[in-house]
Amino acid sequence: MFRALFRIMIVLSIFAAASSAFAEGGENGTASVVDIAPLMGGEEATVAAEDNSTETESGDVEDTVQNGENETAPAEVSPEAEAEATAVGAPVAFNTSMTVLPAVADVYVNLTEEMVYNEAQLVSQYLMGDQSGEEDFPGVVMVQFDLSGLSVGDDDVAVLVLKAESVEKVGDEMAGIFIAPVTSEWSESSSVTALALNMLSLIFMISSGEDIDFRQVGMNFGGDRIYAFDVSEHVKGAEGGKISFLLMAVGDTDYKVVFKSRETGEGPSLLIGPYPAAPAAAV
Repeated sequence: MFRALFRIMIVLSIFAAASSAFAEGGENGTASVVDIAPLMGGEEATVAAEDNSTETESGDVEDTVQNGENETAPAEVSPEAEAEATAVGAPVAFNTSMTVLPAVADVYVNLTEEMVYNEAQLVSQYLMGDQSGEEDFPGVVMVQFDLSGLSVGDDDVAVLVLKAESVEKVGDEMAGIFIAPVTSEWSESSSVTALALNMLSLIFMISSGEDIDFRQVGMNFGGDRIYAFDVSEHVKGAEGGKISFLLMAVGDTDYKVVFKSRETGEGPSLLIGPYPAAPAAAV
């Protein structure tokens, strides 16, 4: 059931969507991918873990939960940084708080074996096949986050990041990681069939015959060990509930990315914070 459902509907549809993304992005382009550097310039990072607390550089522990919500401080710019910013393009050190939300569940599904794996590795793999064979997806990844108690503002930015343990690609052909939202009625102990049911919304969205809504999906054409996706609208739309994503390797060649899972301590995470505001440039 799972292979038939996945192969007949989602494989062809997602590959068509990815091909459209390749055409729009160009050889070195990206779609729905952001540079997370502006978010990383703050002096503090709020880690949304079990105790929702973080230790500052001075050694003091700050509790970021107030009235059941994770709150972040507004961006502030020091007088020294403001003076430096008078020069066009001068770097500014932002004192911006960021919430780091680790995944609460992550698995990879081997579609060839029809098995679910909850291990230290998350395998996303695409085999193009040849003229006599069909393309195959030996590994797709699903990740889940719990946004309960998290307050996200209209101008906040949310980035999903994953660290690759290894990347393998045949030749110089184009390949990348496709990401799309799925429902969250699953856990790390779910069966293959249960995981397939959570993909139905994606299948219906892509196979409806309408133009692909690229606001709902994304591509990262890779190149280094950190894969980042702008998921701001998905996080805001979750309204404090759970949110899940499917990640698939696709391309014009065989492509395999092995991500680190949450069991390694360097698994998938959401980085959420206010959009940085620098002093207005002089006219």
